[in-house]
Amino acid sequence: MEMEVGEENKDRFSDLPDCVLLRILKFMNTKHAVQTCVLSTRWTDLWKSLTNLDFNSHDFISLYYFNNFVYQILSHRDDSISLRGLDLRRRGCIEPELLDRVMTYGVSHNVRKFRVEVNLYFKHDFKLHPCIFSCQTLTYLKLSVWAVPSMTELPTSLQLPVLKSLHLEHVTFVANGDGCAEPFSNCHMLKNLVLDRCNLHCNAKFLTVSNSSISCLTIGSTIQEVAYKIVISTPNLSSLTVMRDLIHEVSACNLCFLEEVNIDVEAYFHTNLERTYSVLVSWLQVFANYVQTMTLSSSTLNILNVLLTTDSMISQFPCCARLKLLKLEMKSSSSISDEVVSRIVKFLLKKSPLAKVDMIDCE
Repeated sequence: MEMEVGEENKDRFSDLPDCVLLRILKFMNTKHAVQTCVLSTRWTDLWKSLTNLDFNSHDFISLYYFNNFVYQILSHRDDSISLRGLDLRRRGCIEPELLDRVMTYGVSHNVRKFRVEVNLYFKHDFKLHPCIFSCQTLTYLKLSVWAVPSMTELPTSLQLPVLKSLHLEHVTFVANGDGCAEPFSNCHMLKNLVLDRCNLHCNAKFLTVSNSSISCLTIGSTIQEVAYKIVISTPNLSSLTVMRDLIHEVSACNLCFLEEVNIDVEAYFHTNLERTYSVLVSWLQVFANYVQTMTLSSSTLNILNVLLTTDSMISQFPCCARLKLLKLEMKSSSSISDEVVSRIVKFLLKKSPLAKVDMIDCE
């Protein structure tokens, strides 16, 4: 069969239906997807139907070009089409107005997954736009906004009815009238919650994580000098992770479904050592009677070693009664000896002598 003249040069991509071409564009970053508009008239307006927008400053040589690109895309995209995903990431600082614009655009276009990782220039009286905290379509939200605490204040209650996963970094929780911040109780479908480097407003004394649907909870350090207390009220919690500089005191009840606990903590400053020791003990006391699988990092083992050589701490140190598996993540750079590790394991398994111990090499 002879090939017709010019058939080998035919643009077969342009003959594909829009849904297929948009599927291809989905796997490109947004900048490159928009640049396809110069290929031919067939591609001129195709990018305007993108349902996923990824604004990453890494793709631009300056903040000016990045800002201009974001504003242009939001101004010329097809307004009748909802958004599945919206990402805004900037290594340096951006103007608060840009964040506002992206947030309001996402909410008004029924965004489902929204991720923000930015630093903000200071602006007096600026606060995160409240619309994002009452979005009726969001199933996933990550907010990592580095700014002065007053600029990152959240409402006292988040009204996100279909949200399943929430990741908050550098945000500020505001208390209600009794001095307790309790923002999550109205997120009735929330399963995964990550809180890292979060602050409490000056009038708040406690952060309460109260939600019957949460199954996975991760809690990191705070950048506040004065630690606050965390109250955990999550009866269906099955997995808990505690990481970095541990200074939050904790209380909890009814953790009968808790199966897995991961602890990777470290005292970064000598002034925090005593506080870290006592706080770690308080966390262990909370879940010692529930946890079945526990993972400890080598830095955590170093802290436990100090605890077990301090008479006043040994008397408060709990043993895990239901433990079935103990995982120890050991780094080659760790200075902790095998003898010390054995002593810690023996103490932790005093009430669970049949538990299995796994040593994991972490390079």
